[in-house]
Amino acid sequence: MRTSRLGRPATIGAALALATLVSGASSTAAAQGEVTFTKDVAPIIFENCVSCHRPGQTAPMPLRTFAEVRPWARGIKDSVVSREMPPWFADARHGFFKNEMRLMQDEIDTIARWVDAGAPQGAPGDLPELPTFTEGWQLGEPDLIVTLDTVTVPAECDGSTEGSGGLRSSRLNPAGQAEGGSSGGGCVGTDYYPDLTHTLDIPEKRWIRAIEVKPSNRSVTHHSVIFTSGGAGRTRTGFFDVLAVWSVGTNPHEFPEGAGRWVYPEQTWNINAHYHPNGTVQTDNTEIGLYWGEGELQKEVVAVLAGTVGFEIPANASNHEVRSSYIIDQDINVISYFPHMHVRGKDMDLIANYPNGERRSLINVPKYDFDWQLFYYPQQPVALPAGTRLDIVAHYDNSSANPNNPDPNRVVGFGLETVDEMMFNVFEFTVEEGVSPTPATDETRRDALLASLPTGSAFSVALPFAMPLRPPSTLPTVLHLPKSGEGTWYIPMGGELMVFPAENLTWDGNTYTFDMKLRLGPMSNDFVVSGEVGADGAIQGSFDAPNGGLTPLQAFEGSLAGAEN
Repeated sequence: MRTSRLGRPATIGAALALATLVSGASSTAAAQGEVTFTKDVAPIIFENCVSCHRPGQTAPMPLRTFAEVRPWARGIKDSVVSREMPPWFADARHGFFKNEMRLMQDEIDTIARWVDAGAPQGAPGDLPELPTFTEGWQLGEPDLIVTLDTVTVPAECDGSTEGSGGLRSSRLNPAGQAEGGSSGGGCVGTDYYPDLTHTLDIPEKRWIRAIEVKPSNRSVTHHSVIFTSGGAGRTRTGFFDVLAVWSVGTNPHEFPEGAGRWVYPEQTWNINAHYHPNGTVQTDNTEIGLYWGEGELQKEVVAVLAGTVGFEIPANASNHEVRSSYIIDQDINVISYFPHMHVRGKDMDLIANYPNGERRSLINVPKYDFDWQLFYYPQQPVALPAGTRLDIVAHYDNSSANPNNPDPNRVVGFGLETVDEMMFNVFEFTVEEGVSPTPATDETRRDALLASLPTGSAFSVALPFAMPLRPPSTLPTVLHLPKSGEGTWYIPMGGELMVFPAENLTWDGNTYTFDMKLRLGPMSNDFVVSGEVGADGAIQGSFDAPNGGLTPLQAFEGSLAGAEN
């Protein structure tokens, strides 16, 4: 797959425009041993920069020739030394990726020495050939082209920084799923979200070896995410299915040899499209190209959305932590990661807790940048055995020190627009045995989660859950209550595993008390949870809401994992 290196207009444009130009005339002939543009620097720039820094692409200036590069020399040095460019955010200490865009240190040193030496041109005969690029479809002509409805992007939106209110919005139910029509059909904040759907018109079930999303107007398009079979993206497999993503910095989706995704006749695609108005009315005609696989599908690729919608970031908080988990209930091999937050996101770590007790980071993004929505493809598939618990740990800066923060005085929750927040790490996988994964259920995830937690402190709890205008239900949850430190309540909702910290946990003999902040739309509340554990491992407890208000949670009972009752 050809690496895409797209420039970041807002940041590098400003950085380079303010850069001090290197003074002095450039040499047209390099002295012996001198670092020159033609011999040393051009190969680096041609390999890593010009795919974006050329006419018609996103970057603010072309960098194809010495004449084009020379005025920006000092700014280029600053950008590569700081590792702002090329854009790559995964921590190298936790592994390397097939689509790695990071410069090697010797390449950075070469550019720095060239600039410090006065940016000499060198001998014209040393200049390598300028690379050629594929225009249009990067993977060649698709077997089927799906054209979405034309989107007319207004010149501007109202500029509100209030957002949807996250899960307090009437557009979303407590599982973060859209209800009652469009969840983003129009302006929200300063962004534009059209309501796009498509029904796939093919005569029979087919598998695809690749998929490419191609917007026609990249000047206003931020991203497009294609969900399959319903607004929440959940399908017959029990997984949250993301079929494809396009955003600045992503590549077409090419699956490993013999692997791919199924598409079906009359399959519904719901497209979460996001545009930035730029002062003039614009149109976009996004096309989606499907590339058919040949022969029998050997491994089905499935996308999982690991994260949470049940969080709240306090106003002016500079390093607020949000945690979530996902449990692996069958042996799988991960082939990609896609961390996703919005403008307050600082960092995200995806940590695997293996059944043998080993714990390691799979991908850590220490300096998240919303302007770059990148997929990360491991050099080799990452094996995760059944019983592995994935912990996602993210931090957010909702303070005035964050230059991208639209309003530090606002309490921020989950929501669809940029001024709200998200906390997800989408990953794609194939199963170790067979072609397709066994459909996951809340019960299978619960059982695997119980096995992943320390013995003697994890309880299987059937949690009564009731919401207005809906029949009551019982959720198969896991309550982890260690004798010291904080506990955690794992509650499955809408295909996600919601993680709620059990804060200020205290024990008095066999009785316990802890605080829990439930953030689920109109049911959000703060609770004091108390109860006791019997000698046989049976647990019971109840919820008290000191501030009043509604509560969907009722008195509960459960049992210690592994206890015989």
